[in-house]
Amino acid sequence: MIQRIRQFYWAIFGKIDARSYAFIRCYLTGDEQTLFYAMHPSDRLHSLYVAVTAKEIYRKERILSSDEYIFLIRCALLHDIGKTKGTIGVWGKVLSVLVSRFYPAIIPIFIAKKDYRGIRGRIGTAFYVYCRHPKIGAEKLRAIGCNKEADIVEQHQKKEVPQDSPVLSILKRADSYN
Repeated sequence: MIQRIRQFYWAIFGKIDARSYAFIRCYLTGDEQTLFYAMHPSDRLHSLYVAVTAKEIYRKERILSSDEYIFLIRCALLHDIGKTKGTIGVWGKVLSVLVSRFYPAIIPIFIAKKDYRGIRGRIGTAFYVYCRHPKIGAEKLRAIGCNKEADIVEQHQKKEVPQDSPVLSILKRADSYN
């Protein structure tokens, strides 16, 4: 619960500083930065925090090569690019988290109405993006030739299993902490 309150606070008040912009430029290409900056600002900040947490996990465990480390940071920064600004805002995320926790059975009902106008359509779109953002993000990455990153991004919301690669495992843990 405290994590969700912290996420809400970041979504409302969080900002990316100049040092963080430089960090992002070091790891992402121009096309990838375009996808990154198309996210809602709160999702950008979340992805940055996930990357920093992944970096800390890497430092503690040292289970990756330097190439895998770079790949991990890139995947962490890109893992939520399926959440494009305008499709799911802060309140859409809040509603999606609460409904998925307490009333998950109604999500498909609203998703079926995602193309409608008005409040039902906006709620349906928010639920659709909340549930499908890993697949949406993976498709965007494949479109720019980032197939390895797409494979990781597509799996990042699934429950952790022993067959996960070390990069995917660290990404899932870092995401769950943020």
